[in-house]
Amino acid sequence: MDYVQLARLPLFRGVSPEELERIFGTLRIREERFDKGEMLAMQDEPVNRLIILLRGSVKGEMTDPSGKLIKVEDIEAPSPLAILFLFGKDNRFPVSATAREAVEAVVIPKRSVLRMLSMNERVLENYLGLSADFAVRLSRKLHFMAFRTIRQKMALYLLHLSKESGSDTVELDKTKTALAEYFGISRPSLEREIARMQADGLIAAERRRIVIRDKMGLARLADK
Repeated sequence: MDYVQLARLPLFRGVSPEELERIFGTLRIREERFDKGEMLAMQDEPVNRLIILLRGSVKGEMTDPSGKLIKVEDIEAPSPLAILFLFGKDNRFPVSATAREAVEAVVIPKRSVLRMLSMNERVLENYLGLSADFAVRLSRKLHFMAFRTIRQKMALYLLHLSKESGSDTVELDKTKTALAEYFGISRPSLEREIARMQADGLIAAERRRIVIRDKMGLARLADK
């Protein structure tokens, strides 16, 4: 196992390769490889292990009550899967995770995760920080999904980018295809709405670069 590489992962930031080797030497940890299209975890499967992506990416999808498959998000290495769901009474994977390409991952059983967190305070702090970040992203995602119209979702999204960058000129942090999937809509629907918002004077759009021309107008949409 490459402990120098592991020390670069967000979960182990600030922990030396030597310390990781000491910790891992007492735990049941394995490296796994997954081919494109192979499933790393199934929706509603008990979360009894922590999966940390080392290379590659996976797509998270869920099946709704009607049986329709819904794309939730793409997860890129180096990231853990479902870190927030490892502990709890009914802890299950909220989505199915499927390799979008060849994937390499470290798999740590739940009991070993508990032992690892008790062995090093920095790893514990990193774990809690990653869990909090995941909770924030999940909350933001639910907030987006609560809006009924594409215009409202786009307004809130652009206001968030503007707040993060401190500027009224923002760069979309996702491709339009990925952004449409994030909103749960089709790409043509997203592009039509961007064109309408531009025609209404709310924004000026050039590829992934967006200039917010009427921030108050976007704020009114987001507050509805």
